[in-house]
Amino acid sequence: MGGSGTDLSPIAPPPHSMKPSSLCRHLLSGILTWALHPTPTLGQHVHVNAGTVSPDAGAALTFVNRASFAEESRFVIHLRPWESPLYGPIFRGGSDLTFTALPATLDNGGPSPRAALPGTRIAAIVESVSGPTGGNFSFWDSFDGFFDATEITFTLPTGTSGGTNRFLLSENDGSPSADPYGHIHGRKFSATRPGVYRVGLRLVDDALNGPGNGPTQAPSDPIVFLFQAGLTLSVVSLHDGTATVQFGTELNRTYRLEATSTLGPAAAWKPVGEPMVGTGRLETVAGLPAADPETFFRLREE
Repeated sequence: MGGSGTDLSPIAPPPHSMKPSSLCRHLLSGILTWALHPTPTLGQHVHVNAGTVSPDAGAALTFVNRASFAEESRFVIHLRPWESPLYGPIFRGGSDLTFTALPATLDNGGPSPRAALPGTRIAAIVESVSGPTGGNFSFWDSFDGFFDATEITFTLPTGTSGGTNRFLLSENDGSPSADPYGHIHGRKFSATRPGVYRVGLRLVDDALNGPGNGPTQAPSDPIVFLFQAGLTLSVVSLHDGTATVQFGTELNRTYRLEATSTLGPAAAWKPVGEPMVGTGRLETVAGLPAADPETFFRLREE
């Protein structure tokens, strides 16, 4: 898939209707998984800080606290059901997370030992998006860096690789002595289908103040972040009559898995496993009994 964004026209709803109280489902190898989505609470506000791997000239950019937020940490950024006046029913969020650039000067609270060198203007390129088939992932930029964004800036479909759309983390003008610092609020992210999206970012120096009129800092390695649209439950494996499921959690929430062998008004849902307290991360539960010919799972959030 190429790097150009896909436009979403105003009042163009996604292929299916979604409401905060709706049920989301996924069918895999005879097991149907369901998720009930009550109204969630906002999570804790966090910062993902862009800097360099070392203080040396030409060192690669990185998110210096990536170990706490990138895919390997299982940290989940939650997108919640929302009825957009411009785009119809979507999943939207991200206000509880800010991508920042560390300061190199006292004026902005620095210098940070891991800040990029003066003259660097850090941008994040959205290189890849994977997730639910037919889904679109969008970035919303705030017009003033404070109030919440109101319109989509660019959109990429799932299956994208080699994307070129970018957003700035630094707030400077790209001049040779400019502080790379940036702390922009009000940005949002959205998706059109429920599920987990894996979004790959690469940090680059957007200015040309380095040797040979090139960048001052080298690009980062790709960094993948997890975005969960809605409360979703997926089956990741079936083996010897047991299932392994996965779902993203929020802090201060309790999650309960239930199962039944039949659906409908007479369905008898029974608890399976122990209740789980949310960690803010993607959690995996293994060894769930999956009786023949099929078992139906449901996830409750309290």
